[in-house]
Amino acid sequence: MLVRVEACGLCGSDRLLQDGGFGLDVFPVVPGHEAAGRVVGFGPEQPDDSDLRIDDPVALHYLDSDPEGRWSRRGWPHLGPVTRMGVDVDGALARFVVRPARTLVRPRSHIPADRLAVLTDALATPHHALHSVGGVQPGEHVVVLGLGGIGSGAVQLAAAAGAEVIAVGRSRRSRTIAERIGADHVLEVTSSTAHEVEALSDGGADLVVVCTEAPQAASLAVACARPRGRVVQVAASAVPLGLRSVDLIWKEVSITGSRGYTTEDISAVQNLYLSGLLDLDHLLADQVPLADVAVAFQRLRDGGSTRILLLPWAP
Repeated sequence: MLVRVEACGLCGSDRLLQDGGFGLDVFPVVPGHEAAGRVVGFGPEQPDDSDLRIDDPVALHYLDSDPEGRWSRRGWPHLGPVTRMGVDVDGALARFVVRPARTLVRPRSHIPADRLAVLTDALATPHHALHSVGGVQPGEHVVVLGLGGIGSGAVQLAAAAGAEVIAVGRSRRSRTIAERIGADHVLEVTSSTAHEVEALSDGGADLVVVCTEAPQAASLAVACARPRGRVVQVAASAVPLGLRSVDLIWKEVSITGSRGYTTEDISAVQNLYLSGLLDLDHLLADQVPLADVAVAFQRLRDGGSTRILLLPWAP
């Protein structure tokens, strides 16, 4: 399907793409993996079971895989051989993009395009990490390390799942936002963070979600976890984790990676937003026209913003 892009996010993954962190052999490629728009045209192989129509608003899932493939049949379409929008094929930092119908997710009710875009990545990613990988349960203590776009989403989603949330971040602004959007406790990263978490959670967190690329984050996550606790690594980095095996063995902590999300995660966070359980305002504060994409990339690289929303049709 041909989609007119109405909003597309820019985040740390795009910076990693520029740095060659995804192992691409061929350039150039148009980036853009966090997007929403409207259907404006059908290709010649429009599937019979698609209920999408012209002018339908849609969120774009950046991963595509063979629905008949081995991992898709097991319910893991994001883990087998995939084609990544904005990495392997041209992405949505453009006025139009062509996507398979199976990668488009229409919300059940109206969601503005800028919100529909950030729901695909900033919220669907931590939703997958918390629910599909981390198995979060009501009443558990959940630590979120790193409070950028993904981390702030993890804070809200863990709170919505009924967990007691301890948000850990470096910047005062991110900690203030975390407190406003549902964190029960907010901590600064210090040498005593793990001890503070232990005191607040009666012995350590049941689940720790790592949403920062900081090289010491994995070891801090293990230190914050209780015996037999779970650590889910969400932030992507080419830097080794730097863990000591004895730290895992002594507490029998498990550490698992979480890769992206599925269309089911996108639908789930859309419904949570429509139910009034998600606050996206802090993710929408930095918006620039698509024509200024080079400036946006530089601002992202300089640390002036963690997530920038590009609006292709802005003046």
